Amino acid sequence: MKVLQLTAILIIQLISVLIFCIGFFPSKNVLEGDAVFEISSDAQLNAKPAFNKLVLVVIDALRSDFLFDQDISQFNYIHELSNNGYAWGFTAFSNPPTVTLPRLKGITTGSTPNFLDAILNVAEDDSSSNLKNQDSWPMQFAKHGKKIRFFGDDTWLKLFPHEIFTEYEGTNSFFVSDFEQVDHNVTRHLEKQIKEKNDWDALILHYLGLDHIGHKGGPTSKFMGPKHREMDSIIKNLFETVGQDENTLICVMGDHGMNEVGNHGGSSPGETSAGLVLISKKLKNFEVPSDQKGVKLPIKSVNVAPEEDKQYKFLTQIQQVDIVPTLSALFNIPFPKNNVGVMMPSILELLDPKLFRIKLQENFRQLMIVSNNKDIRQLYESYDFENTEIKDIISEMKDIQGELTSSATNYNVPLLYLGLGLIFILTLTISFWFYFSVLEVDFKNVLIVIISLLIGLSSFASSFVEEEHQIWWWIITGLITVSAINLPDQKIAHLVMFVCVRIIRGWNNSGQKYSYDRTISILLNTEYEDFQWYLNIATILYIMLKDSTDNLISFMFSYNLGSVCILYKVCWTIINQDHVPEPIYKAAIYICRRLSRDYSLQDISVVEENLIPIARFFFYSVLAIVIAIYGSAKLKLIKNPIKDIQKTLTFLLIFQSPSSYIGLFMVYDILQSSLSSLLVNQYSSNVMITSTISLVLQYFTFFQFGGTNSIATADLTNAYNGVSEDYNIYFVGFLMCVSNFAPAIYWAMFPWKVIYNQIKPNNKWNVFAENKLPIVYFNCIAGCFLLLSCFILRYHLFIWSVFSPKLCYYATWNIFMNLIVGWVLEIAVLSMVDK
Repeated sequence: MKVLQLTAILIIQLISVLIFCIGFFPSKNVLEGDAVFEISSDAQLNAKPAFNKLVLVVIDALRSDFLFDQDISQFNYIHELSNNGYAWGFTAFSNPPTVTLPRLKGITTGSTPNFLDAILNVAEDDSSSNLKNQDSWPMQFAKHGKKIRFFGDDTWLKLFPHEIFTEYEGTNSFFVSDFEQVDHNVTRHLEKQIKEKNDWDALILHYLGLDHIGHKGGPTSKFMGPKHREMDSIIKNLFETVGQDENTLICVMGDHGMNEVGNHGGSSPGETSAGLVLISKKLKNFEVPSDQKGVKLPIKSVNVAPEEDKQYKFLTQIQQVDIVPTLSALFNIPFPKNNVGVMMPSILELLDPKLFRIKLQENFRQLMIVSNNKDIRQLYESYDFENTEIKDIISEMKDIQGELTSSATNYNVPLLYLGLGLIFILTLTISFWFYFSVLEVDFKNVLIVIISLLIGLSSFASSFVEEEHQIWWWIITGLITVSAINLPDQKIAHLVMFVCVRIIRGWNNSGQKYSYDRTISILLNTEYEDFQWYLNIATILYIMLKDSTDNLISFMFSYNLGSVCILYKVCWTIINQDHVPEPIYKAAIYICRRLSRDYSLQDISVVEENLIPIARFFFYSVLAIVIAIYGSAKLKLIKNPIKDIQKTLTFLLIFQSPSSYIGLFMVYDILQSSLSSLLVNQYSSNVMITSTISLVLQYFTFFQFGGTNSIATADLTNAYNGVSEDYNIYFVGFLMCVSNFAPAIYWAMFPWKVIYNQIKPNNKWNVFAENKLPIVYFNCIAGCFLLLSCFILRYHLFIWSVFSPKLCYYATWNIFMNLIVGWVLEIAVLSMVDK
């Protein structure tokens, strides 16, 4: 009965969180329809545009320093163009969330992003985020008879109706291990487009390779320099062909930047500082922007103290959405209806002298309509556009823009109240149940209450949310210290635990404020690459052989999974052109050649040919082994199915983890062995203590695995293992969750062999409920505080950059870790225990 009651509480908790999220992340109200010229419409319609042909080159994750900083930029031709007066450079602030889909919405409609677009960014078959009924400059181009051709990231084809493009081809944006072919698939169209330059008015190119390099190796990857030069040569080709006509504008820009790890999605200076360059022969005839006067590119950046953030501010700083009214003005089309951008002051001199004040007034009027604010309307109606200084008009519009971007969301308050009310009632219910279930007030029972309140209260402080890993570090070390004091005769066991958690702590960067250059994983990837691979093989052999040598079937299962796992990881590394020790390299190539039976292919080609089949074989093997274990358990051929299931799933977790993290699983296993021995022998397999330790280690290892409360650290690298281009988004989503929550899943399985191995079959569901009670209690308490903090702080400066991602992680953790792993998977495993 307890299981059913707990399940009901879990379901109601999920419903309350989802209701709150629906109210917190509503679909933004937008003005539908297409804009038209409202002020002196005849004069605007008959005016000659500053340019009649546009080439837009979007280089995904093009951070501002990649274009302008002497220490890192290799865009030498762009530097030359700028120094000769043909290019104007800008640092464009991109509003978070800094992922492609919401940023493309921003640079085409001029609107502020909807936070949920960051989630929809990975849903390739989702159509709820398209711009079919929303005004944008591409739609205005098409409406005014301009012919658009597009090649690149297929997110554009997801956003816009295909009819607006006279020719197009999309490339997939999520195979992050590919940073050559994905760009070649765009560049191969250039020769034809250049020959047919009179047949189109706008050419849009979106390159993904630089972003993929960032995800793989960060902004200082050895592949970054060659990619800069490749992109620079493409700009040179375009300028020396299409760009020779002074009525052609080439716009090179990033949709967002990246942080020092190479990820994006958050609000750090590196992620929000995108580069932008306007290039045209016509610009030579005009005065460069004031911030660019006397500046020669590349710029020597100013060193900052280690504790300070690098700001990435180069040349003129603008809002990225300002590109929308700027392009609209230069090509003489109406400003999109939902635009909150302000024309760049530096381009006004390119407009017809009789026209630029009309364009400014049109821009002001359009901001007034979007704001729907009575005071702004009165200000507009009383404004003297003819005699007011241009800089004053721009300043006024910038103030309005600031208000619009800071109040972009209309919350559904009734749903927020409903979600909060449900989880509050649920929290009271579970608190009374918890109190009457445990009755005895001692440290082991009070511990989960203290942890729940500590994490819950921390959700009101943005710094604690950003650095949550610090809290879990002090919790785990505190627990080991208390246990060491309580059991002074177990010094060795506690020393092993301290060493293990310290190694886990130092393995990776975590948190959002600080990044360290000499973590264990970084050293393994840079200075000790050979040792990394021998450690990886040792880890897999250790897990393969442990508890398997006494059972032939178990050993065969482990041998199969371990061998395929290490082969795939080596092949993956070879394709990514990272270092592999020569003996291991030769062995992998030999095996791949035997598998393909084609000895004529080059090494890299034969590995590429086998990569997806090897991954799929691994997944099929996992599925077959799980089924075999289940059947063997039912037939009583295996005495301990839980042990075999745990080992099988551990190999799956290793398979879905980066190569430099594999060694962590040996540390996990050593820590688990010490903990298991202590809990069984010293704490009598106490369910409350075991469940609490499991919960703490789930969160501690999640954060020390590189996870944070920022979307920027959501790792997609292993989400496409074994996946071809015609992939299933649900399977990819599942692999992404397994990859990002791998250590948490490992420690969620930890209680199984501690509390289930010795139980009587008729008591297993009571033990299951006892195991889940503190976890459900924690999630209700922590969730109640988190939802309350999001409600109270919904107008806080950091609501979208700090608290909203935390809410998304909380919801995902509840669905995946608590429902799927903690409930569905654990019940399935427990059903194997004999009745």
